[in-house]
Amino acid sequence: MRTTLTYLLLALSTLHAAIAPGHIRRLQDEAAEALVIKADQVDVKITEVKDGRQLDIQVTASVQSVIRSKDGHKPGDVVKVTYKVMELKNPTPGPGEARLLEKGETVRAYLNHSSDKQSLGLAAYGDSFQKP
Repeated sequence: MRTTLTYLLLALSTLHAAIAPGHIRRLQDEAAEALVIKADQVDVKITEVKDGRQLDIQVTASVQSVIRSKDGHKPGDVVKVTYKVMELKNPTPGPGEARLLEKGETVRAYLNHSSDKQSLGLAAYGDSFQKP
């Protein structure tokens, strides 16, 4: 019994906290921009950090269709999406990281306006990009 409890505690200690699915859905529902986009260009700057590396990603994408848009985006518009991904050997607890989009990939994107108003950022952490 004691061994089983020890294994269970050890297994639980290695789990990372996740955001509740309801909260993710709310973030997606409240995103300023819900667009289906095609990544036309993907630029990545890699910076080595203490426990891995940071990827600064800028995607130039064409809007394929619009689910909703506070900015009034329409199909054919070009948008810039900027975000960071941390690839760490020992990740900290928290929401999952967004994935690196590939050139030519089409996704449903949940986005908010960045502070510089020049680009869009992720609205729902690692769940900001979904298969359309």
